[in-house]
Amino acid sequence: MYKTILVPIDLLEDDLNPEIIKHVEQLAKLGSPKIHFLSVIPSVELFFGIEVAILPESQKDSAERSKLAFRALEDIIKNVNIPDERIVCNIGIGSAKDEILSYATDINADLIVIGSHHPSTTTYLLGSTASTIVRHANTSVLVIR
Repeated sequence: MYKTILVPIDLLEDDLNPEIIKHVEQLAKLGSPKIHFLSVIPSVELFFGIEVAILPESQKDSAERSKLAFRALEDIIKNVNIPDERIVCNIGIGSAKDEILSYATDINADLIVIGSHHPSTTTYLLGSTASTIVRHANTSVLVIR
């Protein structure tokens, strides 16, 4: 059914990630899709703003931050019930919305499975990232609560 499924994972969302993974495991049984797990970490400039100029060099190192995020992502999906050869893990740096949409296009995803949490009145029923993905994705989106 699906060939390529993108699964953005929020490294800080301990409650929602297991729900997302359960759905992805079921979707993976429908054929043999490649599952791309993606976590996005903010660029130092996005996270700290102008204060980045006063940060120690060790905190500016995107490569080191990416390695730590990659290990955290691997830890979250370590028990996923999908064959290893069908799993790809990646880390993006920047705006979560932009990185997810760009990566979905790059891999030609035919489904994005994204979690949604803590909606506010400005985002109505979905969180802001999920809402943007639903509005702007060029493919189907499954939102997990």
